Amino acid sequence: MKMPEKELLKSIRHMALSTVNEDGTPHNTPLFLIYNEDLTQLYWGSHPSSLHSKNIHRTGQGYVVVFDSKVWGQGGLYLTIKNAHMVTEDELPEALRVHNNARKRWGKDPLETSYYQEPNPQKMYVGDIDKIEVYNVVRDKDGLVCEETRKQIGPKDLLYG
Repeated sequence: MKMPEKELLKSIRHMALSTVNEDGTPHNTPLFLIYNEDLTQLYWGSHPSSLHSKNIHRTGQGYVVVFDSKVWGQGGLYLTIKNAHMVTEDELPEALRVHNNARKRWGKDPLETSYYQEPNPQKMYVGDIDKIEVYNVVRDKDGLVCEETRKQIGPKDLLYG
């Protein structure tokens, strides 16, 4: 059974962030799903020396998949991000506010600003959501994938539609 995209966004805790290594090979990392209220930015916490952080620093781009791994073959949301970077000291209060809203939604205690400041190694990252697509599959009578479809939608379709 397919979960409506709005429910998928609200019910899934993690995203899979894909980046590209220096040699052109793909790299994928599961991270806590954190997005702002108007679904224009994604946030995540990470260590600067992790491979996906190095890739983000080098390219500023990523590709995110949000899906429910418990529901076989349901499809998901694909988000293209650009202008991704480690947040600056000026951006940190807003990033932490958004992060703590996500933590609250999942019953977790808020983090203090110091969690993402020196000397702590964990840093906050942000990327602008450039494109959102709904991914679905069409299956034949035997359940095999015979076609994949993607439909581009806007943030309002997920938040209010």
